[in-house]
Amino acid sequence: MSDCCAPNASKQAQIIEAAVAEFQEKGFASASMDRISTRAEVSKRTLYKYFESKENLFRSIVMELSNRFAAVRDIRYQPGRDIREQLTELAWAEGRILMMPEVIAMARMVISETLRNPEMAAAAQGKLDKTSIFVTMLKDAADDGQLQIEDPERAGQEFIGLIKAKAFWPMIFTGDVLSQEDMTATIDSSIDLILSRYGTRASD
Repeated sequence: MSDCCAPNASKQAQIIEAAVAEFQEKGFASASMDRISTRAEVSKRTLYKYFESKENLFRSIVMELSNRFAAVRDIRYQPGRDIREQLTELAWAEGRILMMPEVIAMARMVISETLRNPEMAAAAQGKLDKTSIFVTMLKDAADDGQLQIEDPERAGQEFIGLIKAKAFWPMIFTGDVLSQEDMTATIDSSIDLILSRYGTRASD
């Protein structure tokens, strides 16, 4: 592939950032590809080379947001290793991403649009929901005897819900992100609650 045709990662990121701002300000239906190209300081030809339509651009933003959480997907339970350490590692894989302003900006935009469009909501939910990773961690820990859990699905929802209650949902309204200190406190208290509810004596 020649240089003139090769994808430019920084240019693509520039367009996505501009699209997030445009979608947030105007809404998906009223957003303009012309204005997005202006915001991104690229020609319309360049914009359409990367993204053929608004729908394609929206899907790309959802995928970019999903890719940011790749570190969460890579974490697996390790038999015999201290459960608090493993829960902390999983929680921080999520927490570090939630401390990125661009991630919160993308999440705010995606959520605002999925509320208006059920089809977009269904497609985005499948790519962005990481609850199953938390469920699998807790189920495997229970199978290994480090936790006592009858309903891993509910426990996983509770775990990720504790983190998002402080580190995600309030930020969707404000656009802010938690500080390192506040995220540490949020993760520590979330793990304390999970271990208090589901821990064995050895893991408390």
